[in-house]
Amino acid sequence: MSMRGVQWLKLSDQKTHDSQILPDLEQLIGSLFLFDLGYFSHKFLYTLSQIDVWWICRLKANSVPIITRVVKGVAKRYIGSPLNEKVNLRGSIVEVMAKLMLPGNGFIEVRLIGFRFPKTKQYRWYATNLTTSMLLAEWIYPLYRLRWQIELFFKSIKSVLNADQITSGNENIALAIVYSSILSSLIASSMIIEEALVFSHVELKSITAQRLMTVYSNIAHTLAQCLTTKQIPNICLQKKLHSLLHLLMCPNRKHRPTSLEIVVMLTF
Repeated sequence: MSMRGVQWLKLSDQKTHDSQILPDLEQLIGSLFLFDLGYFSHKFLYTLSQIDVWWICRLKANSVPIITRVVKGVAKRYIGSPLNEKVNLRGSIVEVMAKLMLPGNGFIEVRLIGFRFPKTKQYRWYATNLTTSMLLAEWIYPLYRLRWQIELFFKSIKSVLNADQITSGNENIALAIVYSSILSSLIASSMIIEEALVFSHVELKSITAQRLMTVYSNIAHTLAQCLTTKQIPNICLQKKLHSLLHLLMCPNRKHRPTSLEIVVMLTF
């Protein structure tokens, strides 16, 4: 994903691991790559760093980082020791440099930031090759959370639009249904958000992916008619959309900044 647009998309069966269908990594040079544990391996992190791809990811539980330098939250006597439960951690954010071993005798040095979550009182660790001068530790968590928006989008088109319930065994038909669901959802989401912001002055942080798809499911038939008859913009569609915009407002929304707002605030 780049510049709020889709640059690359590929569908696969459930049995194929996500790491097997990545695009050409050369396309990511100079970009910030956010990925989950499904892609995590020390060798993969090394490959990305070697070709100048910036990345942030969760640290896998079975990784055994060796502390090479302490930034904050850890006593310097632990330098050279594994980062495990025996290490005493202090503060809400802990930061160290550590090496992850590669197959053979090599290693990659990474920056590790641990965030202490008040409810569990446990630290969740994130790894990155971005330096302190490029990105403050406080930015890591809200930045990484941005990738969850993509997860929510696909979750919503499956739960609300039933995009995962394909009865045809024909591969071409199945792909057509899935791609049309994704494309139509992206188009409709842009339209709905624009109307919500301009017409109803709805706050962007109040709009969730699930509620977007709920509104879309109610205007889908009318929108399809407008598209097939080339009647865009259409007054009837606009009126129907305006009558549904209240569904975008979540009454239980927590009054706190979203991850995107936090990132934006931190840049100023």
